[in-house]
Amino acid sequence: MPKEREESLQKDLLQHFGDRVSFNKVERLVYSHDMGVIPEQIRRLIQFLPDAVVQPISRDELVKLTQLSREYSIPLVPRGAGTSGFGGAVPTRKGIVVDFCRMKHRIEVNEKELTVTVDPGVVFEDLQKHLQARGYDLRIFPSSARSATVAGWVAQGGSGYGSFEYGDLKNNLKEVELVLPNGRIVTLQGRELDLVYGLCGITGLISSVTLYIREKDNYVVNLASFSNLADVTRALLKIRDQGVPLWSATLSTPSFIQLKQNAAQHFVLPQDRYLLLVVYPHQRKATVEAALAKIITESGGEFLSQRLAQEEWEDRFYPMRFKKLGPSLVASEVLIPIEKLGELVSEIERRYKGEFALEGTMASRDTIALLGFMLTDERKAGFPLAYANSLTVISLGEKLGGRVYSIGMYFVDRAETMFGREILERVWSWKKEIDPQGLMNPGKILPPSLDKTSPVKALVAALKAADATKSIVGLAGKLMLKMQGENFTSPFSEELTRDTLACALCGYCRNTCTVFDAYPWESRSPRGKYYLLNQIIKGNLSLDEEVAAALFQCTTCKRCDLVCQVKSHNAENWISLRPCFHAAGLENLGLKAVRENVLRTGNFFGIPAAERIKWLKVPVQERGKIAFWSGCWASTIMSNMAYYFTSILDKIGVDFVHFKEQEGCCGLYLALGGYTEDFAANVKRNLSLFKEAGIETLVLACPGCYATFSENYPHVAAQLGLEFNIKIKHTTVFLYELIQTGKLKFEKPLSCTVTYHDSCHVGRWFGIYEEPRAIIRSIPGVELKEMEHNRENSLCCGLMLAFDYLPGVVHCGQRKLAEAEATGAQYLITNCAGCGSQFHTTLTLANSKVKQLDLSELVAMALGIPTVNQTPTILAFMEKVTEQMRESRMVKTG
Repeated sequence: MPKEREESLQKDLLQHFGDRVSFNKVERLVYSHDMGVIPEQIRRLIQFLPDAVVQPISRDELVKLTQLSREYSIPLVPRGAGTSGFGGAVPTRKGIVVDFCRMKHRIEVNEKELTVTVDPGVVFEDLQKHLQARGYDLRIFPSSARSATVAGWVAQGGSGYGSFEYGDLKNNLKEVELVLPNGRIVTLQGRELDLVYGLCGITGLISSVTLYIREKDNYVVNLASFSNLADVTRALLKIRDQGVPLWSATLSTPSFIQLKQNAAQHFVLPQDRYLLLVVYPHQRKATVEAALAKIITESGGEFLSQRLAQEEWEDRFYPMRFKKLGPSLVASEVLIPIEKLGELVSEIERRYKGEFALEGTMASRDTIALLGFMLTDERKAGFPLAYANSLTVISLGEKLGGRVYSIGMYFVDRAETMFGREILERVWSWKKEIDPQGLMNPGKILPPSLDKTSPVKALVAALKAADATKSIVGLAGKLMLKMQGENFTSPFSEELTRDTLACALCGYCRNTCTVFDAYPWESRSPRGKYYLLNQIIKGNLSLDEEVAAALFQCTTCKRCDLVCQVKSHNAENWISLRPCFHAAGLENLGLKAVRENVLRTGNFFGIPAAERIKWLKVPVQERGKIAFWSGCWASTIMSNMAYYFTSILDKIGVDFVHFKEQEGCCGLYLALGGYTEDFAANVKRNLSLFKEAGIETLVLACPGCYATFSENYPHVAAQLGLEFNIKIKHTTVFLYELIQTGKLKFEKPLSCTVTYHDSCHVGRWFGIYEEPRAIIRSIPGVELKEMEHNRENSLCCGLMLAFDYLPGVVHCGQRKLAEAEATGAQYLITNCAGCGSQFHTTLTLANSKVKQLDLSELVAMALGIPTVNQTPTILAFMEKVTEQMRESRMVKTG
């Protein structure tokens, strides 16, 4: 496209979509791929980098996009969550990627018809939670339900959990609303669904989907074990032929079980047997239980314990746990008649000697979707050969009457086998009518034999050549070996490099990420970050301001760690990158200012030391076994926390040390900024202070300080050759222990309702969930009401976003406000000065009926300790912090 024309397009997109369009090179790069990993030499055969990414929020905006597409002759590439590996959401002729992540709010249940109508970007996990809360459930859902979108699965097509009973997704669709390439809006039902289902959006942009649902029922889960595949097949055939009304059935082979357990280092399942996981509704138990037991026994199987069955079911969304052993893998998926299951699996096991780990889920009563994984390492020259082998598995399945699971971009030459000639010709005829320019997701579904202008001709030819090798020593394999080149040299640590390559690209982290929730661009998600690191490792990307800005954004909340397929330590990984920024001459302006304050005055805010201890009203020791560390935030912006805690200790007669003016900063923000030398000097200073005072236990009010002293100090002390044998405790644990020993008792009832916020660095980082709740329940007259997200699922306060995205701080505060108000509680209890000041400000400015209290204040109230009004101080400091961070961003310093 000529430059003048390109500038005109960008101007039009900005006019209509504002900050929901991106031309940023980083953003375009992370939207240029899906979950699949293919050899670079094959990927280079298409124009995979889009010109722009747009995030529409309405059907009208979808219509506008089709208008601009026609006007500028630019392709549109619809994208759900990018959880497929078939290339359906990958650009082939550049164009505009249409990201549906913001179209996710409409969920309308029709109880009479048992249907639900949803926006295209609704995630299956969220939809299921919504339905179950109202007494309904999905009939089927994909194995990627934690991230897959409804419209994305419609465009992809396929089967999943529940397909044994209900068939594939098409059988569970009532209607699909579609914005055609010519701008018309149509609703497709019945036979017309052939014109949208499984077509990757080549006929239009899906604007809504109506699914059939069912009434909710509890699942009964059984896990059966078999010594050989013939017995498993026999059992499945008997279940089918006798009409046993199962809902879902999943097969795991010994190689799959071995890899899965090796990755988790959790060995509870037999590793030399085939396992069959069957699920059915509880209301059918009387019908199914005896018939199933008879079939399993007659087929030579035996049931394993209910505990193991439930554990397997709860792990159903994590088939790629073992990817980190690769740290890469190639996947292959084929649909096969169950009569041919044993023959196909046996041939794969014979050829690859267990290198292909296989798992299968029944796609109907007659067919099974067999998913195979081969571990490899994409850094190695042999990676293309592993990829070629994955294609061979599909060919083996086809010879036995099976077919590839989906078409997407990589298997367009198999489209007729997938859809049948009649449907394919109908689609092609309609496509030419409504999209004469071929702008809607070109290069997908339609084979070059039909679409003479297909941009994937060379790619299809390359894949055919790879498939034709039939072995790892074929001509195409040797050519790909030569093109792959030498191993990649990573600029990062081995641990970070392995986690980067091990990322399954499943996108589960997106639905939990605090940053992505506030700023829903792929580059800000953990998956997006790992993809950027992957490209840096491969030499396709340099670490500049744009890249560093994306890699920097993280609140360190660890919500993504809970759902990570390969259990990476994501927050630690992002923090470990900070020194790399400095090495590249990059620095965050906000953290730079904080560093200057810490080095000059010993605290975040740059306040003189004497002013930081005005809250101290009780006598303290200079030497002793127990010391209280108040921290920057809990001694300034929320100095009431330090005042209440020390007043509590004084009231019940617990002696403690406080360092007064000598107390500096724990160094958290030096570590977050990547200032390693400054942090080491800070550690040395503080450890000297503790040693001189004879400290054995350090009690901290700030979770950030608690995490820093607990995790960073032992490591740095060892590097410096210093002794570190101090017990670290958060105030919540310390107060809980005082209650347990009878030292702290409550007699005065408070008569109030409260809800409790689990801060990230006390909760997810260290698992302190029950101690604060026990404290609350021990106070007479206090009723605890839990928020929707609590304990390990608690929402992050988002305050760390202030360093590069202030609107995100507001977004996080408002989400917590809504959850707190929904409980009907009078008080929102916190245990962190950062969380407390954020929520105190949000609740105050919103004039909410809910008021923020620190846990120490609640305890102080129960003990009759005089309270203080901290609101003016909090609001003044938060205004100062906001102003200080307004220009904070990543910049080049060298």
